[in-house]
Amino acid sequence: MLIAIAIVAMQAIVLWVLGAQAILALVEGSVTSLTSSLFLVGLILGAAVWASNVAFGLWTLRRWSHTPALMLQLLGAAIGTASFSGEFAEPLIGTALLATSALGFVLLFGGGIRNLFHKATD
Repeated sequence: MLIAIAIVAMQAIVLWVLGAQAILALVEGSVTSLTSSLFLVGLILGAAVWASNVAFGLWTLRRWSHTPALMLQLLGAAIGTASFSGEFAEPLIGTALLATSALGFVLLFGGGIRNLFHKATD
């Protein structure tokens, strides 16, 4: 269970780092579209807040946190799969996203953890 919580927490930390990097790029002026960059910063920081909240909910055994944690893994797998193709393909990023998402999903969906959160009260 602690490994699953650590995976979700690491995903949240990565989102915070990406958000800081996006803000830095915005401040430095190395962006091509201000509107798109502002939207991307908001999207990344919103995802970071969400993932952090889910990680905290898992840590404190909140019943509501299990399903969003599974959805976070599915979202990571979808982005990882998309990272293998296209003009800006990054197979290394895709592999890392798929590996952590798959491990997190398997650990979170395991019978013991699922039952633990199913019995938890909020």
